[in-house]
Amino acid sequence: MPRFRFDIVDGKRVIDPTGHPVDDRDQAIAVAKRLAIDLAENRQGFLGKGYFVSVVDKDGDEIHRESVDSAEKSG
Repeated sequence: MPRFRFDIVDGKRVIDPTGHPVDDRDQAIAVAKRLAIDLAENRQGFLGKGYFVSVVDKDGDEIHRESVDSAEKSG
């Protein structure tokens, strides 16, 4: 099962040190969307400041960005 990191970024990157195993890229993106929604709902201080969840694959490549602000609007 591939492992992806879910970093939190707002100009600085808070790296997910171990990552999490998920079935595939699509599931990793779904996890990022859920994490962004959770941050929007539970960390009001993150709103309006450009925070996003960065999905990083095993090679260190960013494959997706999920905005916390957008998640709050649609979540």
